[in-house]
Amino acid sequence: MGEDNNKVYASSALTDVLFRLYVAVAILYFVIVAVQHWLQHPEHITILLVAIVETITAIIIIFSRRALRRDWRPLSVLVSGFSLVYFLALDLTATLHPVPELMGASFQLTGLALQLYAKLSLGRSFGVLPATRKLVTHGAYRWLRHPIYFGYFIAHLGFLMSNLSLQNFAVIALLCLAQILRIQREEEILLSLPGYREYCARVRYRVVPFIY
Repeated sequence: MGEDNNKVYASSALTDVLFRLYVAVAILYFVIVAVQHWLQHPEHITILLVAIVETITAIIIIFSRRALRRDWRPLSVLVSGFSLVYFLALDLTATLHPVPELMGASFQLTGLALQLYAKLSLGRSFGVLPATRKLVTHGAYRWLRHPIYFGYFIAHLGFLMSNLSLQNFAVIALLCLAQILRIQREEEILLSLPGYREYCARVRYRVVPFIY
């Protein structure tokens, strides 16, 4: 059993490089498409903000510290991979706008600010697949165990409010489910770090204060 777990969580230099390359190519493609759309429709600020968020995420992932162990189980790879390329399935031409564009953009900016604060708190320990690097308990991690996801949810809500369609709703709903599964898998692997159980007892909520 121990040997099987070592194979599941092993992280080689080659797979690490290939994963980073996958991230960079997927996000670069989306950013090009999103910026082209924004140039044609400059009033769609939320589209531009999604491109900015994903570009920042790509840069952080590419320069992140190599993980000691990654979770290569199929479900973990599937949900993490989807969270990286979900934007390729978004409908950038959605015509329903339940709230003004600026209101949706304000939610996105709030979510972006929270993400950046949490990612800066992690530094080079940020990653996509569930992995062990080092235990971080300062900054945004003093209040939530997974504050980056809190920022994601707020930003996704802002985009959806200003770009509503059945397709976009389905993509964001599926993304939220994938993120919850990622959180569960992350906590499984982080339990191997000394002090993580004590940290969980001290910081009770994972993503949403007083709820989850």
